[in-house]
Amino acid sequence: MSHAGEMTRAVWQARRVVWTLVRREIRSRYIGSSLGVVWSVLPPLTQLAVFTFVFSLVLEVRFGATDHPFVLYLACGLFPWLAFQEAVTRSATSLVDQAVLVKRVVFPIEAFPVQLALATLVQQLIAFGLLIGLLALFGFPPTIALLALPIFLALQCLLTIGCGWALAACHVYFRDTAQAVGVFLPILFYLTPIIYPDRLIPEVLQPVLALNPLAALVGAYRDLFLQGVVPCGWRELWLLVVSLAVYVGGGAIFARGRGEFADLV
Repeated sequence: MSHAGEMTRAVWQARRVVWTLVRREIRSRYIGSSLGVVWSVLPPLTQLAVFTFVFSLVLEVRFGATDHPFVLYLACGLFPWLAFQEAVTRSATSLVDQAVLVKRVVFPIEAFPVQLALATLVQQLIAFGLLIGLLALFGFPPTIALLALPIFLALQCLLTIGCGWALAACHVYFRDTAQAVGVFLPILFYLTPIIYPDRLIPEVLQPVLALNPLAALVGAYRDLFLQGVVPCGWRELWLLVVSLAVYVGGGAIFARGRGEFADLV
């Protein structure tokens, strides 16, 4: 069994602990706040409003001949990006931040990036509920294609966890990892067609864009929510291959350095 498979089994065996961590993570965001769960939708809604104003009204970016407003196209890409960004950023420092638990041999430390990925996924689902409400508001009711949504959420989760495992392990050895992630993620954001249509990218750079799994993920979400179709082609196959490869590779990196984590955090 691969390292990722062993780690998956360990996380599953400790699923009650993982779920407890997820619930604690979600509750900790709202303890002492007056608005409570409203904070789940306020930050993504605020960013959605700002980007819509700047790129749709000021720069007049258009996604082509379509009846769907810009805000809907933007939401399909922005909401999963925010979840991915937060989970990956926080996973990078998760082992160092939880040094006390890392030193306890019996604790499944591979669960830290997993619980962060799941917690942000819950936030994303809440945001997607907002997106469905926006679709209905603009006269585009949800379609049966959304039944395939869990497939792409699972692929996103594999990609996020794999990145989290790899970065968490690297940060234990190289404390500049978190800073490097903070520099790289904004670049990746603009290399992913979230705030602009992929048709605006020069043709010579299209093959490069096709290598970005997040571009494939955003495109799949737009097909599900806006076009009402379940995407199934080379783009989705590439997303599947990359997600599995990152998950397995991240697990291997994490497992290789695991024996020294307790001494280095």
